[in-house]
Parts: sequence; structure tokens; C-alpha cells
Amino acid sequence: MKHLLSIVLFLSFAVSQGQTLKPTPSSAFEPLLEFNTPFIKQQRIKSITFDIIDKKDFEAPVDRNLMHYYEFDSTGLLKRFYYTNIIKTIEKEYHSQPVYRKRRLISNGSVYFKNEYVYDTISTVYFYKNTDLILKRYNDGSYYESRYYSYDSKHRVTKERRLKETNLSSDKVNFILGTQVVISEDSFQYLDIHPRQYKQICLNSENRPYKEIIVNLDSTGNVVSKNESYTVTWIIQNTTYTYDKGHLTSATFKGNANGDVVLKNTYERDNMNCIYTEKQYKNDVELKEISYVTEKTNQRLNSFIIRDPIKKNMRIVKLLYVTDSLVIQEKR
Repeated sequence: MKHLLSIVLFLSFAVSQGQTLKPTPSSAFEPLLEFNTPFIKQQRIKSITFDIIDKKDFEAPVDRNLMHYYEFDSTGLLKRFYYTNIIKTIEKEYHSQPVYRKRRLISNGSVYFKNEYVYDTISTVYFYKNTDLILKRYNDGSYYESRYYSYDSKHRVTKERRLKETNLSSDKVNFILGTQVVISEDSFQYLDIHPRQYKQICLNSENRPYKEIIVNLDSTGNVVSKNESYTVTWIIQNTTYTYDKGHLTSATFKGNANGDVVLKNTYERDNMNCIYTEKQYKNDVELKEISYVTEKTNQRLNSFIIRDPIKKNMRIVKLLYVTDSLVIQEKR
């Protein structure tokens, strides 16, 4: 009976935590959904590897050995991310030898061509104070770019400094800071208008305001809208969010910075509150449909498929988990 109760409590806790990825206002129009930090912590996940295969319609899948790697700390926060990128494709010529059997020619030799890839690894490391991200350092070859953040008592960013840096160490893992060159420095002020509304004033490196954002919240603290206006131009951008029982169901962006543009993402969930379909639109034209496959027993995301109906291709991503005690991998 005690064992059964433990299982019930574990499953109810897992359900409350959701799944590996979750849509949030900050990730709505990003290439990838945000990781669910409480779920990563509860599942004791140390790292997740995305194994990527691309496929065009009516063609065989192509495995180019592309991968994304995410590493987490003990609290479930992302501490390191890197991915492989193809920088060059080389077509090589190969020759097969003739085949003989008992001195009799069975098949002639042949010539065939095969693509070989030259890869680059691009990485980002993350540092936190409590749960606030205070430093994000990007590395591409010998180039390092860092963003430093400061916060107010409500965990809102008050300053973002973007710097180009050099690494005195020959080992990329052991970063030793050399020079720093400031690329940009923005600061942010906040005016609390109402318990469910505040204004964010964005200032440039000369401490001059260039944008104001009105943020509206619901009774639970979820962001329901952002209205952005630029101080010296006619550009206006508005974003709205809808929820169902606290879960994000849609995000809509309207802006006129590059003509009138409307972006919309929708999210559908199953009866376990796990997202299974995401659709992305631009001016009512569907750009992508993402299908998520989740393991029902532990609610870990097994795989997802990104379908592009315009380019008529898809990307198949399978997830490999490393936890404190074991590795879980879905076979193809």
C-alpha cells in the first residue's frame, strides 16, 4: 500500500511539472521552446542530446551527424549548450575494386561519389545568481561574445551589457578572460502602474530612452500582452498571449518595422497537459508544424518532427537523456 501511494504521488508530481519543453511568452517566437526547469530537476536530467535527421519530400532521410547538446545543473537550469554546424561540403570520389571468383570476373569495379562534411562547433555557457541569468557567453571558433545582466528585486532585467571578449587559455573549456570591448549597453527602468500592469523604459548606452513597453498581466502573473512603441520612429509592435488553465495556448505578434507583419503560434495539449502540436503562421500562412511525441509514463519528450509545408521538407529530432543513474534512448 505504501509503495502504491509512492507511485501515485510520483505520477501526480510528474503531471504537475509538465514535460521536457514548454511554450512560454519569452520562447514563443524563438527557434526552440524553453526547457521546463522544474521537470529537468525532478527527473534528475544531466544532459539531453538532440539527434537530427533531415528529409525532403519523396526522398530518403539524410543523416549529416548534426546534433544539439544541452547540459543542466542540479537545479535544472541550462548551463551549457553547443551544436554542430556544417561549414563545408566536400564531394569525394571513391573506387571499388573488381570482384573475382575462382579467377572469373563477377563484377567490374565502379566509381561512386560521397559527400563528406566539415563541421564547426558553436557553444554558449550560462551563469546564474540564484535563478537569475547573469552571464551568457557565446563562442564560435576564436570569437567570444558575452552578455551580462543585472536585475531588480522583482527579477526584471535592469541592465544588459554586450561585450566582445578574448580567451587567454588555449583550452576553450577553461576560459580565462583577456580583453573586453563594449559592443552595446542597454538599461531598463520600470514604472509599476497597477498590480497587473507596468511600463518598461529602454535606454541606450547614452542613457537616452528609445523604446517604451507596456506589459499587462493576468491575476496569476502571466503576461497577457506587450505593447511596444519606439520613441523617435513610428514603429509599433504588439504581442498578445492566451492561456488555458495557466498553459500558453497561443502567441500573436503584430508589427510594422518591415511592413505589416502578423506572426502567430498555437499550441495544443493532450489530457496529460503535454504539448503535442505547435503551429507557426506568418500573415495567416502556415510556416511550420511541429509534432511532439511524449513518453506517457514519465512525460519525457521522445522526439519531435518539424514540418515545413512551403519548402516541403522535415527535420526529425530524437532525444537522448542522461540522468544521474542511466541513459535513455529511443531507437530509430
